[in-house]
Amino acid sequence: MRIMSWYSIDVIDASVKRSKKILLEPFDFWKWMKLAIIIIFIGGGFGSSGSNFNPGASDRHLEDGDLKEPSMEKIVDQITQFWHQYQIYILIGLAMIIFIILLFGLISSIMQFVFVEALVTNKVMIIAYFKKYVRPGFNLFIIQTILGLLFLSLFILAMLPLVQSMLESPETISFGSILGSIFGFIIVVLVLSIIGGIIESVISLSIPLVMYERTGQIEAIKRIAGKAGADWKQIAVYWVLRAVMWIAAGIIMGIAAIILLILLVIVIAIVGIILYLILSLIGIGIEDIGFWAVMIPFGLCAFFPLIVLILLASVPAPVFMKSHMLLFLQSWYPDVKIPLFESNYSIQNE
Repeated sequence: MRIMSWYSIDVIDASVKRSKKILLEPFDFWKWMKLAIIIIFIGGGFGSSGSNFNPGASDRHLEDGDLKEPSMEKIVDQITQFWHQYQIYILIGLAMIIFIILLFGLISSIMQFVFVEALVTNKVMIIAYFKKYVRPGFNLFIIQTILGLLFLSLFILAMLPLVQSMLESPETISFGSILGSIFGFIIVVLVLSIIGGIIESVISLSIPLVMYERTGQIEAIKRIAGKAGADWKQIAVYWVLRAVMWIAAGIIMGIAAIILLILLVIVIAIVGIILYLILSLIGIGIEDIGFWAVMIPFGLCAFFPLIVLILLASVPAPVFMKSHMLLFLQSWYPDVKIPLFESNYSIQNE
């Protein structure tokens, strides 16, 4: 009896070796930094003059025994008044926030293609790849934006009955109802997250088809979805394994980053203490401007390696996971010809 081969498990070892070759053979600091930039993109009142608070009025309320909380009608009136007073500023602020979110989303969509190309070729060229994949990245951005709006609408519709019941009968709100609302919120978020994760995985698997099969994004998604439906056991194991690996990779890299961070902080602290003692020995104390003229630049310089460490620590896990995705796709869907650099290297050396 033939034992079924699970592609997602079979390619783990190759993914580790591939990630090692990309990141460490040889180690290239700037290559890590460019990968960190790509991963980041794939991955983050107007004063108190309008206040109506009046101490005298408050005292009169207390004297009259009016200790009641403001009614829902008063709260709505205050919100309406605030909206009319700052409407223009609110709209401008919202427009800027929406613009920044959409711009970041567009860059993120293009960077997904840039990341795949960088790992396929083992050459990280952000600007060149960015220009190359602007159009398919824009198409992906449109699809992801529509999906995002759809999921936001589903979330609002799912939460609307809970919020509406609390607004209509605020006097019936109790600890149990609040706990039930929190539980309902968690269930809704969990269900939407799982569905969204599955859809996002299908989209990620479709990106190499767009790049190397010269097909449209919608057509690529349909092909991956059709393959997943026909071979649902392989894709189910892949999804479960990916979730476990993300958790494991996050824990491992988190521990490693914390250890390196502690060592770096210790080194910075030792250098700072030595610098402090030197300044003290030459008669420059905390009260002297010269002391701060030395220590402030030192603090700023010490902050830089901390940022660099955080950036470097964010690289290995995504590189491994994306390499695993590419190798799984190559084994699971052999019709897709991905020009992996190690395959070309093997052919040249045979």
